[in-house]
Order: sequence, then structure tokens, then C-alpha cells
Amino acid sequence: MPAHLLAFAGLCAVLVAIPGPAVVLVMKSAVARGRRTALVTAAGVFVADLIWVLASVVGLTALLVSSQTAFEVLRYAGAAYLLYLGVRLLLTRDVDSLRGSVTLPSVTWRRAFTEGLLCDLSNPKTLIVFASVIPQFLAVGSSGPLDALVLGVVFAVLGFGSLLIYSVVFGAARGLVSQARVFRAVMRGGGALLAAFGVALVVEQPS
Repeated sequence: MPAHLLAFAGLCAVLVAIPGPAVVLVMKSAVARGRRTALVTAAGVFVADLIWVLASVVGLTALLVSSQTAFEVLRYAGAAYLLYLGVRLLLTRDVDSLRGSVTLPSVTWRRAFTEGLLCDLSNPKTLIVFASVIPQFLAVGSSGPLDALVLGVVFAVLGFGSLLIYSVVFGAARGLVSQARVFRAVMRGGGALLAAFGVALVVEQPS
């Protein structure tokens, strides 16, 4: 395996190990509706990463980063979406509306997938990985788009793998928060974290 690919995989392992909005979203899905829904949310994030991979290969991510207006639009859109998800969890008082049954309606799975998809597509930090980090690991004399595709897929697969682990862990812990008061506290904690991530996107000064 080329040295630059090993180095990139090592960096990705560190990046995906740091909890972010996608991890909190998967945690919420696992605790509220079980492991299967969390896996669907993780699949939404994975598909979003693949979309970012394709955007990187065709040069769209570099264009977004180079345009301050486009980057700011994405940043504020991401912040607004995270705030929406967070506030929705914070304000929901009906525990049963958060919990799901064992047999989930397809609309719940569609919502879980869409939440994961939009969470990652609207995350400017994911954009920075594909537009700024990946190009630094392209070997001299590389095939360009092909190598960028490989590195992007490596990032997406490692990220998906980490979310699978979170899905299993939080899904197994679902039974520990069966009491309504504990369940509500966990959901509000997740909502507060999502809202905090949204606020951070607004107040952070892009480098």
C-alpha cells in the first residue's frame, strides 16, 4: 500500500473517531428508535460522503471553497439544519413520538436516511476534508481524479464503519434508558449537542 494512502487512512481514523453532528444524530436514532434506524441514518451519511467524493473528483468542492459566498451559504445552511434538529429534540415533550416500535414504518426510515444525508451534505467541515485535506495526500505524478476518488472512498468507508460501531453500541444501550425521564434527558442532551454544533458553525471564523 502506498505511503500516502497509509498516512491518509491514519488521519481519517483520527477524524472519524472525533464525535461530530453525524455521531450525535446516529446516537439519537439508536436510542429513540433502535439500531436499525441508526444504521439507516448512518447509510444516509455514507451516501452523502459518496456525493462529496464525486463532487471532489469533478472539482466542485474546490469551487465551493474558493467562493466565499457559496461557502458561507453552505455554512449557514448547515448551522440552520443542525439548530432545527436540536431544537426539535429539545422541545419535543411526547416521549412516544420520539420512540419507535419494533416494526418501523417506511416514513421513519426515509426520515432517518434523509436526516443523515442532509446533515453531512450541509456540513462545511466535510467539504473542507474533500477540498483541502485530500489534495494534500495526492502523490506526485498521481492520476489526479482517480487517486482523489480512492482517497475519498477511503474516508467515506472509514466514516461509515465508525458510525456502524456507534449504531451497535447505542442500540445496545437503548434498554438502559427505557424510563421516560431518563430517555427524555438523553434526547434533550442530544438536542443540545446538535444545537451547539449549529451555533459553533455560525460563530467560528473560517480559516
